[in-house]
Amino acid sequence: MESVGERLRILREREGKTQEEISKLLGTTQQIYSRYETNRNDLPLRHLVNLANYYKVSADYLLGRVPYQKIPPEFSDSLLKNITVGDFVCHVCSFNSSSKKMLIDYVNYLSYRETTEKKKKARASEEKDTEHPV
Repeated sequence: MESVGERLRILREREGKTQEEISKLLGTTQQIYSRYETNRNDLPLRHLVNLANYYKVSADYLLGRVPYQKIPPEFSDSLLKNITVGDFVCHVCSFNSSSKKMLIDYVNYLSYRETTEKKKKARASEEKDTEHPV
């Protein structure tokens, strides 16, 4: 997994910026900023927030906690009473391969079951309409 410094460098280079330009944005020196990219200094919280906003990525991405740069807004949506879509995804990501496969199989089964139920209801409604035409 990439370190904070590696992600900072990748993002900076992607934007075509120099360490000098980014250090000015942060109000620090190029030498200090260089230490963040080489992981010799910890990135202060104020710089983490500023860089996440500047690059339009999540702080979790910069910190190496997640592999995706942005958290989709849907991840904040409530899935059930006390769990968001993001919480659920995080739980699933922690599963081993076997458990993930079992979960996918179960989700496919539930999808099949719901589709079957909808078809039965549609057929029953059609039959009811043909029995008692309006």
